[in-house]
Amino acid sequence: MLDLIFNFASGILHMNLRDPHDIPFALPLVFSAVLGFIMGFIMLHYIGNEHKSEKERND
Repeated sequence: MLDLIFNFASGILHMNLRDPHDIPFALPLVFSAVLGFIMGFIMLHYIGNEHKSEKERND
């Protein structure tokens, strides 16, 4: 799974994320922050929809 993420991100950023000399210093920090934000947003979106579904079933 990690290889898939690295390959996908390497294609987008046009750099080899497995090679430490090809990565700027702050890129892993920025990449992890952006990835965390996106994953958190998706999780919260689905949790919100789950609560709406439960309310509709109870009504």
